[in-house]
Amino acid sequence: MQGDRQDIWLVDLIDEHLYSKFKPPTKGVFYPSTLSNKCDRAVWLAYHGHMPELPLPSNLARIFQNGSSLEDRVSEWFADLGILHDREVVVKNDDPPISGRIDFIINHKHYGLMPIELKSINTAGFSKLKGAKEDHYTQLQIYLNLAEYPIGTVLYENKNDQKIKAFFVERDKEFWYMMVRRCLNISNMKKPPEKCGGLFYCNCRQVKGVEL
Repeated sequence: MQGDRQDIWLVDLIDEHLYSKFKPPTKGVFYPSTLSNKCDRAVWLAYHGHMPELPLPSNLARIFQNGSSLEDRVSEWFADLGILHDREVVVKNDDPPISGRIDFIINHKHYGLMPIELKSINTAGFSKLKGAKEDHYTQLQIYLNLAEYPIGTVLYENKNDQKIKAFFVERDKEFWYMMVRRCLNISNMKKPPEKCGGLFYCNCRQVKGVEL
């Protein structure tokens, strides 16, 4: 049968080209993507500059590139619809130091200017969505409070069939106060918690024996 012989050279060439490392977060700053991790040990390591560079396999690099392509496509939709107000909006807090980037600000028909957090997800996860996932909810809550918007939306695209879902998230000030307290507590710790409080793949498990 013709067409069943793999071009291993081409596959390996592309994989080697894309293989790199995750750059650890900047020391002394909390990021929404980091704070969405329930593991205080991982957040401490990231904030205090003890998270090492980790391998970025080529397949993950392609996933991230697909995410960038999705942002470009959605930006075009919003622009064509006449509702795009801004994109990649940086928001910051001084004490504790928190820095994030809102994917989009749109002009919503019912709510005026509001942030959009964009995510891609596979079919298995998409079918289970009944609301914003907890880590995505956390990220958008941080943006809502930093930029003082009353409401925002998490927009999901199914990466397998391009179906979409969108869920409102209303600003929760108590959630924000809790997040600020968490950041202050972690920044004042002289050493990280001993146990991982995250999922089995949490990067903190690869770091041993550190303290200030």
